[in-house]
Amino acid sequence: MAGKRVRTICFECHSRCGVLLDVENGKVAGIRGDKSHPHSRGYICPKGKACMEIMYHPDRILKPLMKVGGKDSGRFEEASWEAALDAVAENLLAVKDKYGPEAVVFGSGTTRGMAPYLNRFLALFGSPTFMAPSNMSGGPIVMGSAATCGFTLVDPDYANSRCILLWAHNPEASWPGLYMNDINDGLKNGAVLIVVDPRQTRLAKKADHWLRIRPGTDTALILCVINTVIQKGLYDKDFVENWCAGFDELAEHVSGFTPEKTSSITWIPAKEIEAAAEAFAQSPPASIGPGMGGVCQHNDAFDLCRALTILSAITGNLAVPGGNLQCSPPTRKRSCYGSDYDAFSNLPEAQANKKLGLDRFPLFRFIPIPTPPQAVWPAIESGDPYPVRALGLFANNSVCAYPNSQRVYNALRSLDFLFCVDYFHTPTTALADVILPPAHWAERDDIEDLLMKNHVMAQPAAVDPLPECRDEKQILIDLAGKMGMEGYWRSVGEVLDDRLAPLGVTWREFKEMERYSTPVVHRLYERKGGFRTPSGKVELCAEYLKGLGIPSLPEFREPAESPASRPDLLEEYPLILTTGGRLLVYYHSSHRNIASLKKRAPDPELQIHPETAATLEIQNGEWVKLSSPRGAVRIKAVFDENIHPQVVHAPHGFWYGVEEGWKRLNINMLTDDENMCPVTGSVPIKSLLCRVEKESRH
Repeated sequence: MAGKRVRTICFECHSRCGVLLDVENGKVAGIRGDKSHPHSRGYICPKGKACMEIMYHPDRILKPLMKVGGKDSGRFEEASWEAALDAVAENLLAVKDKYGPEAVVFGSGTTRGMAPYLNRFLALFGSPTFMAPSNMSGGPIVMGSAATCGFTLVDPDYANSRCILLWAHNPEASWPGLYMNDINDGLKNGAVLIVVDPRQTRLAKKADHWLRIRPGTDTALILCVINTVIQKGLYDKDFVENWCAGFDELAEHVSGFTPEKTSSITWIPAKEIEAAAEAFAQSPPASIGPGMGGVCQHNDAFDLCRALTILSAITGNLAVPGGNLQCSPPTRKRSCYGSDYDAFSNLPEAQANKKLGLDRFPLFRFIPIPTPPQAVWPAIESGDPYPVRALGLFANNSVCAYPNSQRVYNALRSLDFLFCVDYFHTPTTALADVILPPAHWAERDDIEDLLMKNHVMAQPAAVDPLPECRDEKQILIDLAGKMGMEGYWRSVGEVLDDRLAPLGVTWREFKEMERYSTPVVHRLYERKGGFRTPSGKVELCAEYLKGLGIPSLPEFREPAESPASRPDLLEEYPLILTTGGRLLVYYHSSHRNIASLKKRAPDPELQIHPETAATLEIQNGEWVKLSSPRGAVRIKAVFDENIHPQVVHAPHGFWYGVEEGWKRLNINMLTDDENMCPVTGSVPIKSLLCRVEKESRH
């Protein structure tokens, strides 16, 4: 068979870089970066380079599997697709008949763009709950910025910025293909770089201003920055006067956050706070890059994201070249999280109102994001507010991915029925009743529009799926057929044609086009006569939120577990633990079994100051015991002279290669899932108390 080259999009992580795949004899034989891609421009990370290793890994699940020997056996037998889909359909329908459709929840992790397809399925089935980790990644940014200005801060125009503020954001490790080319362009053109991070990342080392913050005090810092800008008269007076509501109330509210007071809270010298604030305000246009996890994993995440949006607004950097752009996917309401497919938006009101989390997080009604997992566990554990008895997980290793792993494990184990769709076995698939093998991204057709700014990209299959793997869209189509569901798509082509309808093209046509882009409109609020907010202006003081029990101005909340809030715990847990910094070679808990990637980062490493380690008689590279009030794990101590002596950092996602690794290596055995942000359901895993000690020799 003659070889060919296919231009497509890598989905080993959410950067979704453009790639060229070389195909020989029906198999992917080579991969390289696509220089024509507008974001990645030829870049490809180690995960992308490992594409063939992942696709053709000997441990990849290639046939449907059904559990035998009881729920705790951990044993599976191969089954036909017919039998496996019958089992899934029968169990979902049985739960629906006994408890109602809301008792079935679907969840996704890395998603591979699955949100519209899962949501459409749930809407037709009658369940309003699509579970995803948005509360830990992006959701608070969407909610905080949309509540303030009507759009989100997720599209910084780094390349044209004169000042780049990276807040709890390390894109070199987390989003290199999507953001780093533009950041480097901005820096080459002389942009000032400000980095807020408790760790000195490589970008922090390059920064003009690195603010080494005490974990969990970000909202205090941003309120101080806003106060400094106002007090020094560095705000955009014309924009504030014409396009902002509540400036006087804001100025009064933040006045107490002086650099001196904020220094005592954040551990950042007052002069450094003032210098960074002045640099941002005096270097227009300036952009803010909020970390998708870094700003979203706090008990005051909503207020942090609101305040970041307020800073952008009062300095005149919203929706301008070089600031934070207002971009809409060309697919509009049929984009990845578009309302045309959202289960909550497409069910009768009485059923939609059963969406888990609405009772606790009422803003979800107006700015819908997926249900936080932490709102699903009580429904499984105790039937609060109603029982959830069946769960379908797509590319989602819940046991390792979510805080308080023991609780997650117990909840999943107690379900009547669990099915998983994943490439490889994980601690989560071990609990499943049925496992279905999906096609790899190089084996299926799709489109990419999430965080693609003003673009939508074609992601054509390069090869056929390995037998007997199936495109996840096809799995849902087949399952809908088994369940007699009317209204779901009948083919993958029909699915993609429907997604592309706003463009007026079919999938066949779009595949040839490869990409569709719309112009970026700057200062859209001028053309529209205002912002998409109740007042038509940027809500510096959002009075309308009071009706939902939410303060009208952003407030700093001390972490529920910190030296300030829990001095009673300090003797036993004297250090601050921050978690979740990304490793370039992994995507959360996935890729851990890929030899070329594991070789680069084989062990979880605890960043600890050498002076702190010395007091504990711990050597560099020594395995230690890391404990929190919730549990303990093993981790390798690695000295870092730039981290604060009272702070340690641990990565997430380690579990592979060790018996019961989800218990012994997984940092989420230590994390908290109770002291959540009251508006977004964000979990406070960036700031906890911990203890480090030598491992017992007994």
